[in-house]
Amino acid sequence: MNESKNTGNAKRVARLKKILVITLVFLLIFPNITCIFMLVKQSSLEKQINYLAGEIADLKLSGDMKMGRLSDDGRLKSADALLRISLEDESVPGSAVADAGLGDNTSYAEENPLLSDEVVWTFSADGDSTGAAHKVYLTFDDGPSAYTDDILDILDKYGVKATFFVVGKDSESDIELYKRIVNEGHTLGMHSYSHVYSKIYQSEDSFTEDLDNITTLLTDATGETPLFYRFPGGSSNSVSKLDMHRFINILNDRGITYFDWNVSSGDASGELLSAYSILINSTRGIESRDVSVVLMHDSLDKPTTVEALPDIIEKILSIEGTEILPITSETEPVRHVE
Repeated sequence: MNESKNTGNAKRVARLKKILVITLVFLLIFPNITCIFMLVKQSSLEKQINYLAGEIADLKLSGDMKMGRLSDDGRLKSADALLRISLEDESVPGSAVADAGLGDNTSYAEENPLLSDEVVWTFSADGDSTGAAHKVYLTFDDGPSAYTDDILDILDKYGVKATFFVVGKDSESDIELYKRIVNEGHTLGMHSYSHVYSKIYQSEDSFTEDLDNITTLLTDATGETPLFYRFPGGSSNSVSKLDMHRFINILNDRGITYFDWNVSSGDASGELLSAYSILINSTRGIESRDVSVVLMHDSLDKPTTVEALPDIIEKILSIEGTEILPITSETEPVRHVE
């Protein structure tokens, strides 16, 4: 009887020990499995975010879904009519208005009497050999887009040359836009082929392959080899896990000059800024610099940048001793990382 009881107790103890061991093993393993799963999920989400960030400029919407104020022929109205800006725009702080030199009760046109179709603007298509006190370089990233023609039309209206840092698109219409940029005397630069950060900055080989692709595309399209580059996110981007100097060395070995910016229009932000905000951002401090490289975007989701462009050009050219120029081999590079 006692022997049977002891045997039963021994079995219960054995079962309890087994349950305890299984519980302890589970408690030790489960957090590790959870951590591994979360890390994999995080990595997957980061890749998706990087991909979407790189691809947002490539959004293809049907004609009736284009953003911006369009005229009857589907072109931006600002290509034909000067945008008049109201000082009642509350999205711009008062300090910004003061920085722009605009009084509370003074219209933009009144404060800038030179803003007229009768004014003959002076510029140099040859780059930096003008001796201007303030040299301004308007640069457009991420194109070509549905708005590239409108941007080119506005630049042509004012006789101004700019620089386009483009990505790789091989449709017939995009090829024609690359050609138009070059044929009209603007500078065609590279902004990577894919614009997918995680892919471009994965390794030196990945960067080189992407660089080869965009170089070949633009050379075949225009007959001219591109000599200028802007890193996606800039040379100071926080996406690349590798030292950016490794990629800079690749460009240097090929004789390619990279440019960042020292003036930002602010249109890279997630929200759609007003044309007024973009005007203020793009022109602030230009009179205090010898060289200003202005960052803007040629993208389907940036219609207010195009709307603001006529006023940006007129405001810049109303500053004494200022010229708008295309980037050339004579241009002093503006860089975040040397």
